[in-house]
Amino acid sequence: MSNVEGLLEPKRSVWLFVCSVIVLAACLVSISLALAAFAVTWDPCSIMGGVLMLPPPLALAVQQYRGTFRFNAKAASVSAVLLFLVCGLAFAALATTLVDLVFSGVRIPWLSLFLPLLVIGTLGGVSASVNLAWSRHLERATNADGASLERTQYTMRELLVAVAAIACMTTLVIYLVRSTPPRFAENVSRDEAPFGLPAEATEVSFCQGFRGTIAYEFTIDESGFVVWVESGIGSLESASANVSVQPITTPYSVRRYDALTAKVTGAGAITITDGLYYEWSKEDRGVYAAFDRTTNRAYYYAHFH
Repeated sequence: MSNVEGLLEPKRSVWLFVCSVIVLAACLVSISLALAAFAVTWDPCSIMGGVLMLPPPLALAVQQYRGTFRFNAKAASVSAVLLFLVCGLAFAALATTLVDLVFSGVRIPWLSLFLPLLVIGTLGGVSASVNLAWSRHLERATNADGASLERTQYTMRELLVAVAAIACMTTLVIYLVRSTPPRFAENVSRDEAPFGLPAEATEVSFCQGFRGTIAYEFTIDESGFVVWVESGIGSLESASANVSVQPITTPYSVRRYDALTAKVTGAGAITITDGLYYEWSKEDRGVYAAFDRTTNRAYYYAHFH
């Protein structure tokens, strides 16, 4: 133990240090994501998401730092509570999703869904337990010495670390803002589209609407369209319905990308008389795709609200 301001400083375990670094790094990334969400000015949902997403990681970062590096027992206890909440929410989301996937017959997306939630839940639970033990240790040490062990002065090393952390967070926010795709674009390449498209897709036009609504169109041949649809478009829920592509026997209409913004002029919808279509809807969610044989043009529209 070392002496700090006349009081004996409890020794921090390696587990506490490692968990604290992981929690603080995760909080900085989450804060950066929340701040970057404010850059999507055309989408009120993104801005509201940033407002809701910013306070929790900010509060956790402050309490985690105060508890681990400033020896504040109450802050360590608050960190434990917040991390237990993170753990509970992660495992609840994991259980709910797994039940839905099992009953719907969809293949479980291990790498994109299962493992991230499992890792977040596990790390949250372990970090919460470590913080809780540390807070109790600080409380016992405070009671034994009759005075608080919380540090009140900041060292030069702490200030340098804080500056480095802010610089990393600023860099990440700038990167996220610059890499955010535009709301709409016309006649761009497949690589410029903010979603997955077949390798042979060309002349892509798209627009993102509010609350996850999206519409786009591109040029492709008929076999490529069929393979693309059958590979799974829309969501896990729509993919589990096993809806197949159908021939168009009566005029079929689908919304176009220009219907989602006033900054692009157009008809807002296309009616196809010769081609194929895919259609899935449930409650307030829907995925629609159509192929026009006369132009070799594919159209896609989806809403998840």
